[in-house]
Amino acid sequence: MSDKETIDPEAEIPKAAWGDLFREGRGIYSSLIIMGVCLHALQILVISIVMPTVVADIGGADYYTWAALLYTIGSIIGAACVAPVWAYLGVRRGYGASGFAFMVGTIGCAIAPDMLTLNISRGIQGIASGLVVGGGMALISGLFEEGLRKRLLAAYQGVWMVAQLMGPFIGGMFAQYGWWRGSFWSMVPIILVFSIIAIRYLPDQLPNDDAEKKKHFPLLRLLILSGGIFCVALAGIVDTNLWRGLLIGSAILIIWIAFRLDAKAENRIYPSQALSIFSPVGTALWIMLLVGSVHTTVPLLLPLLLQVVHGVAPIYVGLISLVISGGWTLGTFAVSGWSGRKEIFALWSGPIIMLASLATIATTAQLPMLVVLTVAAFFMGFGVGIHNVHLLARTMASAAKGEERITASAMPSIRSLGTAFGAATAGLLTNFAGLGTATKPEEVGPAVTFSYTFSLIPLTAVVLMMFWFLRISARKTER
Repeated sequence: MSDKETIDPEAEIPKAAWGDLFREGRGIYSSLIIMGVCLHALQILVISIVMPTVVADIGGADYYTWAALLYTIGSIIGAACVAPVWAYLGVRRGYGASGFAFMVGTIGCAIAPDMLTLNISRGIQGIASGLVVGGGMALISGLFEEGLRKRLLAAYQGVWMVAQLMGPFIGGMFAQYGWWRGSFWSMVPIILVFSIIAIRYLPDQLPNDDAEKKKHFPLLRLLILSGGIFCVALAGIVDTNLWRGLLIGSAILIIWIAFRLDAKAENRIYPSQALSIFSPVGTALWIMLLVGSVHTTVPLLLPLLLQVVHGVAPIYVGLISLVISGGWTLGTFAVSGWSGRKEIFALWSGPIIMLASLATIATTAQLPMLVVLTVAAFFMGFGVGIHNVHLLARTMASAAKGEERITASAMPSIRSLGTAFGAATAGLLTNFAGLGTATKPEEVGPAVTFSYTFSLIPLTAVVLMMFWFLRISARKTER
């Protein structure tokens, strides 16, 4: 095994040009990764627009939320499955098979005669999309050097912003004409092209992979992990605080068991010391989980706050999520070329900006200060953007030898897990504060403010963890 040497984390890395993503044979890989995240994002965003039309056509109103729920659960599990699937099939066939599975799930949604079939197909879609997005992260880690990783991660976020604009438009267009199935059929040719490109052009093995024997598929651990994720997802939709609390507690216990079993396994699905604060990778994953949780809470409750407390028009409420995403995207692009001291500044200042923005939102939530709320929401996203791209890149660089693939694919899985916990916790906290079915400003305002104020606790932990992460992490390179 090669010795490792520690490189000064403040050293400047030559700035990569955007065009380098498409030079020297990298263009096909960059396009494939960007196409994958676009497909994933569109399938998340389109469904919320077409679901009323779906229910009107095939019924199943009692299971209205399950299409999004099962997709989310599947995507978390799918991202965790990248390593074992690629170990069996290789990179080229594994990523291509993920695309074909995505296409099967999408066609299943398009031809679904009832809600049961639709939801099963959405679960398949979710698992496949997790494999695609998690696999995309593994490709970024394995096929691109650090400077280019940041550029590609910035493009990755830019695609999310575009998808937020396109998703409602595509879904709304098909819903308007009453042909909701078209929102799925329109994706099939793109997914087919994606899958063929993956099979045709990806290598069988990434440069940072070790040759490995096929190992037993970690089915038991994945089933346990799925059970925990299913509990936290259900906690977001049940009506009573007792059930919410029990489901969240059960989810934490079951997921902890899954991680403990995984840590002792030979064929791990998550990196060693995955949630240890004494490991750079473990600390980074904790930051991603907590940021995902807090960042979900703000856009989840802000529409309710704006409509009920501030009485703003629905069109403005719809724009607020674009304001947050726009801040994230702008921040990401602004710092994607940074390295050395600038990178360190972006890493520690991002969570601090988030904390200040959330404190402002919590303080002014019930006051007639709509402009301040909007600006604070923008900077909330901006704070995520300026640190996230460097956190992802540095986590990839900190991966233990032989764990580059599972480290990269774990990141979207952990972040989505944080998102699920954030949604469930927000529901628990607002109901505990008396929200229930309240529709009056004097009831809604305090409940939302309570949830935002509580979220300052995990965000403060993020700030402290980031300083710790900067202390214990360093770039490593093969001598």
